Amino acid sequence: MRAPHAPGCLHRAATGLALALLAVGGCERPPAAPADDRLLVVTTTTMITDLARQLAGDRVRVVGVIPPGLNPHTFEPTPDTSVLFRKARLVLYNGLHLEGKLVHMFEGLGPRAVALAEDPRIVVRASEGPQGAPDPHVWWNARYFMVFTEKARDALLALDPEGSDTYRRNAARYLAELEALDGRIRQAVERIPPERRYLITSHDAFYYYGAAYGLTVDAVLGTSTDASPLPLRVQELARLVVQHRIPAIFHETAVSASLNELVNRVMAQAAKDGQPVVIPPEPLYSDSLDAPGRPADTYLGALRENTRIIVSALAGENVGPFLQGTGDSPASATAPVESPDGR
Repeated sequence: MRAPHAPGCLHRAATGLALALLAVGGCERPPAAPADDRLLVVTTTTMITDLARQLAGDRVRVVGVIPPGLNPHTFEPTPDTSVLFRKARLVLYNGLHLEGKLVHMFEGLGPRAVALAEDPRIVVRASEGPQGAPDPHVWWNARYFMVFTEKARDALLALDPEGSDTYRRNAARYLAELEALDGRIRQAVERIPPERRYLITSHDAFYYYGAAYGLTVDAVLGTSTDASPLPLRVQELARLVVQHRIPAIFHETAVSASLNELVNRVMAQAAKDGQPVVIPPEPLYSDSLDAPGRPADTYLGALRENTRIIVSALAGENVGPFLQGTGDSPASATAPVESPDGR
């Protein structure tokens, strides 16, 4: 007669069977993802996030807190934003009060936080209005973004001296690309007849671009989108369009639909006053880059796209290939160019 199994043996057998069934059924807990032990660099705007990745490659972990398409003037931080700033070994931000609702988070970070736009080499314009806040959109001058690049490089060198070869090599390459594009933009904008070199947009984000490349800039709203349009701005801008026979005005990304609608009203008023004007279907990139995979998903790409859109609308010439470095130099600016209304 076979002896009965002892209870302990039955328990061990049942346990072993249960574990085997779990393994076969795939119900065991998946292994934890390996921890990313790279140095954490936190950035604010999409332009600065792109810059940090251009310089660092995969040597550090770069995390941008403001996603593409969102406006840094009005971006609302979350508890996760605060956690990232506390954990960061380096924080790169614009400064000049651009990231208005994040400013209090930079306090107390000391030398870990670097304001790339606050530098004596950058000549800052004080905004109009009773508070006189500075105009923070300095990055649309490529030479000012070269200052950003040098400051970000130096901050990375201080953070991670062992990566100095990477940071210096990538910065030298990127600075050369910025300088080359700066020169191409100057040649492209010269294609616009001088009397049409007016850039009218949703909010005043392009003063530094205009000052660098020879365009007079005006907008429905001032330098911050966290404000209200001044009374009579639509009529004033419409008169400017008529006076200078400006053939195109521009929407922007990262601003409200209601603000772009005011640009539509400028177009309608100018047409009513006798000056046909168009709004290109592609808006200008102002305070944010585009989503990944798009032509304007990098700073250099957005600068090229903005220039292509502006010159195409105001001069009627596609300078896209030239800005990419694959086309011939634009023709002399003395050549006649017809506006959309045939004048």
